[in-house]
Amino acid sequence: MPPAFRIVPYERARHGDGPWRVVKSVFAEYRFPFEEHGYDADLLRPDDHYDGRTGWFAVAEDDAGRVIGTVGVSDEGAGSFELHRLYVHSEGRRAGVGGALVAWAIATAAAHGATVMELYSDIAFEDAHRLYRRHGFRNHRFRYAPDPWASREWGFIRAMA
Repeated sequence: MPPAFRIVPYERARHGDGPWRVVKSVFAEYRFPFEEHGYDADLLRPDDHYDGRTGWFAVAEDDAGRVIGTVGVSDEGAGSFELHRLYVHSEGRRAGVGGALVAWAIATAAAHGATVMELYSDIAFEDAHRLYRRHGFRNHRFRYAPDPWASREWGFIRAMA
């Protein structure tokens, strides 16, 4: 049976290093490097990087309060918003967790005046790419990520109605 879950804003006292643990586990699955005190440090303290004024961070938590998914949103200015850090622990996949996190990100951006939303996703995350397309995103470019490994990523964009 798929886990029951809810999407809630990240709270350090409640969720601690849960986001870091989720992303680290996904990276391990794909054999991606993980730089906990460098490029990936935002995951240890999301509230320091997503301040509630120009950035927001949410988690999917199971009935026990354990973090099983993550997503961030940032206001890039002039109506442009970016979706960041969408990751779902393996046990939460195919249970609607990813879709609920994307929906939360879109609603959050819309509530703050977004006219367009963009995201970048490693080319290996094909399931996520299908999820993004189901939520109205379309491919618009390829890039080498600004991470230390120059990961290969697809860019996706969505007009906000």
